[in-house]
Amino acid sequence: MDDKLARAQGYTRNIRKNFEDIEINARKDPLKARSRRVLRNYLFLILSLFFILLYAIPRVLQLLRPSDAPFERDQTVVTVSNATSRVPLEAHIMSKCPDARDCLRDLVVPAMEQVADKVDFKLSYIGSLTEDNTIHCKHGPTECLGNMLGLCAAELFPTDVKRSLGFSTCMIQSYQQIPSRELVQHCALEHGISFEDLNACISEEGKGMDLLEASVDRSQKAGVSKSCTVRVAEVKWCIRDGAEWKDCPDGHEVKDLVQAVENGYKSS
Repeated sequence: MDDKLARAQGYTRNIRKNFEDIEINARKDPLKARSRRVLRNYLFLILSLFFILLYAIPRVLQLLRPSDAPFERDQTVVTVSNATSRVPLEAHIMSKCPDARDCLRDLVVPAMEQVADKVDFKLSYIGSLTEDNTIHCKHGPTECLGNMLGLCAAELFPTDVKRSLGFSTCMIQSYQQIPSRELVQHCALEHGISFEDLNACISEEGKGMDLLEASVDRSQKAGVSKSCTVRVAEVKWCIRDGAEWKDCPDGHEVKDLVQAVENGYKSS
């Protein structure tokens, strides 16, 4: 016990001596001690400036940002005004219809690859609305779901027609499987669309049913009942029905549809 106490006292004396040596050295060399204080102050100043640059300047820039708003609004107006000169191109389909598959695959999509920047494209769906606004789809409730999925894709990407049209075309190539989860996930992944967002859109709380009702009503008001009916400038241009092209006075090939759009675009 006495040995432990002696060792502890020895440690205490050594610590006290070390502190005394530091104080003596500081008194012997006041210039060095002053240099240390100046260095600490200099470092503090640098750190202060760093935090000002990190936090204050971004805040100032954020406050100044509203001054750019008029320019952004002007850009939006220009975009909308340019869009109004495009030719309306619309395909009315049923999502579980083989004629719609052929129409999109063989005519609409290839034509869109050439004239997408000259048309205001819309994919509308055919069905029937009762007096109490109940929607009926020719191929049953699963077709109604397929129609809603296509409309939801367009709703999620209103300015990216190629993406939403690509999704709908992918789905309709396997129309017998609509609306299987595997098919929807595959087409969503292939075209960069969130499956969760699509699922939310067609749920009871989503917009899917309202979108379908508006789309079916649009087709009825246009006097369209056959899938697939293609309209250019809101005029029936060609119909694919019963595995045949019908009522296509200007032709039914891709070049014919492209030419019809070009003619309308030049005259607008």
